[in-house]
Amino acid sequence: MSTLVPTRGLTRIYYRKLCLFSLVTAPENFVDSMDAANYVSTALAKPMGIVFEENDSKIGGIFVLEINEGSSAAVDGKIKPGDQLVAVGSKKVSGLQFEDALGAIIDSKEEKTKLTFFRGPSQFLYGPAGASQEWLDEFISGETEVKAA
Repeated sequence: MSTLVPTRGLTRIYYRKLCLFSLVTAPENFVDSMDAANYVSTALAKPMGIVFEENDSKIGGIFVLEINEGSSAAVDGKIKPGDQLVAVGSKKVSGLQFEDALGAIIDSKEEKTKLTFFRGPSQFLYGPAGASQEWLDEFISGETEVKAA
C-alpha cells in the first residue's frame, strides 16, 4: 500500500510517494532455488533405476518419485525422492513435459549421464518463488558440480 504525502517547498506543494512495507517471512519449509547449495549433480550409468513422476501439467517438469534398490542411483546415493530434475548434461529440462524431460536422458550417448536436481518442492523452483530463467541458465552452463546437504 502506498500513499501520497504533501510536502511544502518554497511556493509549490510537492508530493512524494511513501511506500509502506509489511515484513513477509518465508514459509518454514522454503528452499531457495537461486542458491547453488540447494542443487545436487551426479553422473549415472543406464539403467539408472530412477522412477520419475510429472509435476502438475501447468508447470511441467519431473521429479524423483523413488529409487530402485540396488540400482546405480541407489549405489551412488546422491539423489533423493522429491528431487526436481533441472538438467541432463548441459541441457535444461526444468519445466518440460514428462516425455521431453525423460527423452533427454534416453537420448544421452554418454557412458554416464550427468543429472542436476533441485533439492526442494516444485513450488519453490517454478512460479513467483522460483529461480529466474537467466540464473538457472547460467547455473546449468557452469562446470561446477554441486552437492546439496
